[in-house]
Amino acid sequence: CDGGVLEFGSTESWDSIPKVKATVELPTICQTSGAVYALFWEASGGKLAVSARYVTPGRALMLKASRGDDETFITKSSAVSLQSGEGVVGRVFASHGEELVPNASELPASQFTRAALAEEFGIVSLAAVFWNGGVLEYGSTERWSCRPKVRIDLAARLKAVCDSSGAAYALFWEEVAGVLTVLEHYSPPKQVAALKAKRGDSETFATRSRGFSIGVGEGLVGRVFATSGKQLFPDVRPLTNDRFPRAQHAKEFGIRSI
Repeated sequence: CDGGVLEFGSTESWDSIPKVKATVELPTICQTSGAVYALFWEASGGKLAVSARYVTPGRALMLKASRGDDETFITKSSAVSLQSGEGVVGRVFASHGEELVPNASELPASQFTRAALAEEFGIVSLAAVFWNGGVLEYGSTERWSCRPKVRIDLAARLKAVCDSSGAAYALFWEEVAGVLTVLEHYSPPKQVAALKAKRGDSETFATRSRGFSIGVGEGLVGRVFATSGKQLFPDVRPLTNDRFPRAQHAKEFGIRSI
């Protein structure tokens, strides 16, 4: 999913942003983009390393038949570690942006450390996108003139965010024409049941948030989108409506940290 903001919050106090596990469905990335492989890079011990990988079955079989071994571009890439700012992945991680490489084998090693591997395994084009604190990379044996858009299972991702962080809700805000609206929302079943028992309805902070439209640069979500960064608000209760238009709803549903 491109061009959005992940928001999650709790009825408890957070003094730092919880580490979340984001489900990135690499097979879906390949299916929707036409890529033959996908990698997810995360920071570990001060370096970027592959934490998830996928190669399409057809590509894996073809390589085995031609090479006689089980090596692929993703297995070789998994042995590589990168510094922030190093190579395509490192640059995307440092900038929180994205890059398209139309012809990977033509880049010098200083710009793409795996250029020789790309040539060895027939990888022509690849794209790298900053995603949830890491870098999503996917590539093809065909030439791409623009980065193919990819689809990620947002519902599964938001559930994983809540499960791993203990959040009471999670939202994904999508930007269209300078306005952010809720594309997907999730609240854990226990949270929904507790609120229903207390309130007598099915409303949650997440469902109430669906009715809001936020301009880029406005409020918590708008500012995060504008800066491509991240922010923690340990206690949203004192915030006024001009800083946080959903302040009254947060109070109503007991949301403290976002």
